[in-house]
Amino acid sequence: MVRMSDFRRPEYVVLWKQARAAVARGQVKLGFKAPDPVAAAAVSALIGRELTAGVGTTIPVADLDGRVRVVFGCGLGDLLSSLFGDEVAEVVAAEVADDVLGAALAAAGVDGPWVAAWVDQARRYAKISPDELAAVAPEAAAAIARVHVGQQPPREWLTLRDLRLARGTRQAGLVLRAVALAHGVPLPKSPADERRLWQRGGVLLDAVSTVVLTWAFPGCEARTELGLPTHLTIRDVVPAGVDAAVCTSPRLVDNSIAAGIEYPIVCVEGHLNPAARTVLSRLSRARVHGDFDANGLFIARQAMELATGSPWRMSADDYRRALTKGLDLPALGPDPLHAPWDPDLPEAMRAGWAVPEDVLADELVADLA
Repeated sequence: MVRMSDFRRPEYVVLWKQARAAVARGQVKLGFKAPDPVAAAAVSALIGRELTAGVGTTIPVADLDGRVRVVFGCGLGDLLSSLFGDEVAEVVAAEVADDVLGAALAAAGVDGPWVAAWVDQARRYAKISPDELAAVAPEAAAAIARVHVGQQPPREWLTLRDLRLARGTRQAGLVLRAVALAHGVPLPKSPADERRLWQRGGVLLDAVSTVVLTWAFPGCEARTELGLPTHLTIRDVVPAGVDAAVCTSPRLVDNSIAAGIEYPIVCVEGHLNPAARTVLSRLSRARVHGDFDANGLFIARQAMELATGSPWRMSADDYRRALTKGLDLPALGPDPLHAPWDPDLPEAMRAGWAVPEDVLADELVADLA
């Protein structure tokens, strides 16, 4: 029976000194040369590899830690702490944790300029014991490999369930930290911040609470016959070949229902949430309208890109006609205006007035008749 005190036997003295020096220098491997046959035999039995006295070899620190746990029932950090003090033990634990975390990401095929910071922060702040880390790190790495860490918005969305994650778990915390570092944003401080950070990674907390307002879509005939719009989720199937109108104001949907129009409409309500992005990306073609202000032009531009769409009453002439209606319009803010589909539009909008979509609702509904 192996006793804890057995590691103090003289044949291990050189090995522990070399381990201490390697750890103090931050090395992942240590050099070892057995001084005599007795030491060679003892260390060979420990590491499971035949050594020869007087012949040098290298031993990975992580491998030695694993063998020490099996043979002596404690980690290499605890062993060195007993021999040399706590400082070395802490360094060993850090080296082992870094090896485990880095190897998990590499095995999952994850790479990027943020990886080194993630490994460092995960080891320092995640508060995961060495015993738990061996199981937690590969699960977190597998999820990180599936989340969105690019700079463009994701086109397809996952849920926590898809990733086999649950909020509040260590695995979920490691994945959130990866998303934050990859996108250069802070970790969340509130549930709302957390939800937004998950969305940056292309992940929804669930598949049903994020919806987009639609009208007269194929597959929703029963609700259309009753005059009821449908809120679609990322799980709903949009059949191939659907042409739709895209708007930002629910009033346009309401007016279309009242007019008996059954042309498919997607209403993004001023925000391209994940459900809206999913539905738009599955359309065959779309005509897109939005508010005449900086956010409206931005939303229209993104919607056209997602849906391979074209502008719908979004020209400089349409804007000028809206100004002739004699309405009390809000002033434009200072944000820059971009309209690649009509370079004259930003110039026309120097008139200084925003035109909400509601102003053109009657004309837009007539186009769908």
